[in-house]
Amino acid sequence: MEQIASYKKLLALLPPRYQSMVQFMYNRNDTLFFVLKHQGFKMEFDYKMTLIKGILKKLVKQDESCKCIDAENITVFVTNKMPLDANEQKSDTVPCYSEKSKGGFQNLAKDEKLKKAFESIREIIRKRGGFE
Repeated sequence: MEQIASYKKLLALLPPRYQSMVQFMYNRNDTLFFVLKHQGFKMEFDYKMTLIKGILKKLVKQDESCKCIDAENITVFVTNKMPLDANEQKSDTVPCYSEKSKGGFQNLAKDEKLKKAFESIREIIRKRGGFE
């Protein structure tokens, strides 16, 4: 439990943007591993490695209970495995936009099949936008 509290303290000392990038952390063989949520964050995290090492060293000096996470090396990687924490909810990554159109376009199609398709689209727009 002391280790988990120490990880949380270290994470809280990182800038908010970096806090949101970390999925979880662990120690093994004098190496602190940061597991990130997305591959795109890895390069940015690597770029700030000296900052992170400095924060870790200062934390260990200031707080005796954090000596359990002290490490000579820090490694950053991304995993495709889901965390074991069942309380963590998966966020919806599909953006949802409100309908901007009111369906007020002219249907100039001469082909009857196309004309019906455009009218179907108009109805969908009106229903989604609440213009009925």
